[in-house]
Amino acid sequence: MARVQPLYQKMLDDLIYRIESGIIPEGNKLPSESQLGDSYHVSRITVRRALAELEKKKYIFKKQGQGSFVRENDDEEGIGLKYLNVRKIIEDIGLDFRFRIVHFDLVVDGSLKKVRGIMNLNQDTYVYNIGIMYYADQKPCFYFESYLLFSRFQVIYLSEILNNDLFIFLKKKFGFNARFTTKTVSGVIDKKSQKLFDLSRGDPLVNVYLRGFEEIEGTDKITFYGHAVAVGDLIMYII
Repeated sequence: MARVQPLYQKMLDDLIYRIESGIIPEGNKLPSESQLGDSYHVSRITVRRALAELEKKKYIFKKQGQGSFVRENDDEEGIGLKYLNVRKIIEDIGLDFRFRIVHFDLVVDGSLKKVRGIMNLNQDTYVYNIGIMYYADQKPCFYFESYLLFSRFQVIYLSEILNNDLFIFLKKKFGFNARFTTKTVSGVIDKKSQKLFDLSRGDPLVNVYLRGFEEIEGTDKITFYGHAVAVGDLIMYII
C-alpha cells in the first residue's frame, strides 16, 4: 500500500524549497497563519505543525506578536555539524569566497562503479553526483565531487543549492548528521586536473577523500562520499 504523505509535510517541503531557492529571502516575514492556510488549503493546526517543523530545522524564527521570519544561514557551529568548511578556511585567511555548481546529476544507469563499491551500493541504487568549484579571490582553488544516496536525500532541487552551503542545506532539510572520516593524499597537477585549475603540470595538489557515515536501521552506512582536489595556498590549511 502506498504511503500517504501528511498534509503538513507537503506544505513543509514547499516552504523549504521556497526558502532554499531564495523565493522567500532571508529576513523576510512569512505570510500569516491564516494566509498560509488559505494558500495551501489546510487547517490552522496543519499550518502550525509545518511552522513548528520549520523552526525546529532552523529555517525560521518567531517574534512575539509579529509572526515568523526566515533565518539567516547558520555556520557549522549553529547547526551542530562538523565538516570540512572550505568557505570558512578561505574567509579566515582574508580572501573573497564564492562557489559555482559545475554539474548536478541524478545517476540512474548503474554507472559510477568505483563510487558504488566504496558506498556499498548495487547498480540499481540512485545516486546524486554534484560537482562544485570553490574560488578564492576569483581563482579556482578547490574542486569537490560529491555523491549522495538518493533514498536518504529525497528530493534535492538544483535551485536549493545554487547559493547555499551543501552541508548546511543537507543538515537543515534532511537532518544530515554524519560521522565523517577524511583522508588526504598529496599529488601533482596532471592533464585532467589542469583543465580545472589555471596551473602548470607538476604543481602540487592534495586529494581529499571524505566519507559520511550515518546509522540506518542499526547499521553504519555511507550516505555521503566526496573526492576533492585542493591547490595553491589552500593546501597548507587542508593537510
